Amino acid sequence: TLPARLLAPRDYNLIVRATIHNVRSCQASDGISLQLQVQPTGPHGSPFFAINGHLRQEVDFGGAMTVEAGWQWRGNTGHLFRIGAEYFDGKSEQYQFGDQFVSTIRPSAVDPNIRWEETSTYNLGLDFGVLGQRIQGTVDWYVKKTKDLIFTVPVAAGTNFSNFLTTNIGSMRNQGIELSLSARVLRGGRNALGWTADFTVAHNANKLVSINAYAYGGAVQQIGVGFLSLGTTIQVLEPGQPINSFFVCRQYYRDRKPVENAYVSLVGDSVIQGCGNDGRRPYHDPAPKWTLGHTSYLTYGNFELSFTLRAWLGNYVYNFVTNGGSYVGLMYSPPNNVSASALKTGFAASQYLSDYFVQDGSFLRMENVTVGYAFRYHGQPMRVFATVQNVFTITGYGGVDPTAGLNGIDSDVYPRSRTFTAGLSVRF
Repeated sequence: TLPARLLAPRDYNLIVRATIHNVRSCQASDGISLQLQVQPTGPHGSPFFAINGHLRQEVDFGGAMTVEAGWQWRGNTGHLFRIGAEYFDGKSEQYQFGDQFVSTIRPSAVDPNIRWEETSTYNLGLDFGVLGQRIQGTVDWYVKKTKDLIFTVPVAAGTNFSNFLTTNIGSMRNQGIELSLSARVLRGGRNALGWTADFTVAHNANKLVSINAYAYGGAVQQIGVGFLSLGTTIQVLEPGQPINSFFVCRQYYRDRKPVENAYVSLVGDSVIQGCGNDGRRPYHDPAPKWTLGHTSYLTYGNFELSFTLRAWLGNYVYNFVTNGGSYVGLMYSPPNNVSASALKTGFAASQYLSDYFVQDGSFLRMENVTVGYAFRYHGQPMRVFATVQNVFTITGYGGVDPTAGLNGIDSDVYPRSRTFTAGLSVRF
């Protein structure tokens, strides 16, 4: 059993909060009262600081406002327990002795010096409510820095018990802003329309700040990730670039049609044949730049309608499904299904490292919609309803699903199903 100190991360929080009640105008206040409060909030005596202020002025907006600034550190002391250090019995790894197959006992890859990730976060937020809390919202700006970032990455053959190792690879920085708004737009009533709406908007930008240069026995400035097949990687970890940026060559076009095995050189605009490591560069990443959400709930009499919308903007997807669409698939026995994209590109063989297949995955999706009607039957309240999940998706992405796959690689996935549900709710 591992000691508790190796299993439970340690947290420290410092939060400064100022609250303004009964906001009446933006003029000078009649009086402010402040209170400082300190109390432990965690098993290690994490400090909590709060400053509350009261402001009273002339014109009543019937609301309140809270400003909050905070700092948080999360990590642990000492080394992380050795991931994969144990030996295990692999039934798929057997050795034959005569007519008998014996399971082997073998070690997995391990980094004896792996440490917990450490994350420090700074944030500045604003919570508000006006018109008798009819409209409420929050705004939060944050900067999050992570060091000793844990990643599973390839390592040189012979340096460990596997060619993949989970280790600390470097440091990362996230910065963004989140906004949410909730409003009772229409109050409704027995014979009036009621409408409650929620909106969320978030922007985040991540960047790999540095790589642990000697984590693999030698200085490195790039780590290939996002494996496709036969050791080919399509993504990269590189300082100054977003995590899991696609690592591809710039496709050359003639008459707006991609030319097979022809790419634009990184030096000048000359056309080169083939895509080598010296011709590849980071190009977009899977993380959306903006995420948006909206939920509405409407009522009229006994009827109700609710729906949820979600959108991603600025995310990119590697369309590995379409990249399989080359004519070489017809040469197999039996022939493989060939994507219709082969008719457009004319590629005789797959162009794995072409940026042609890194496509904008921005989309708008209606996640669900529900219609209901409430009534009474013999004095008992009842409700009949119908729901549709995955109603529609609007996108320019040409693959199966802009949110499918792992880390932005759309590969051999099933289409998202659409579900219809109807029911009757009875209360006794």
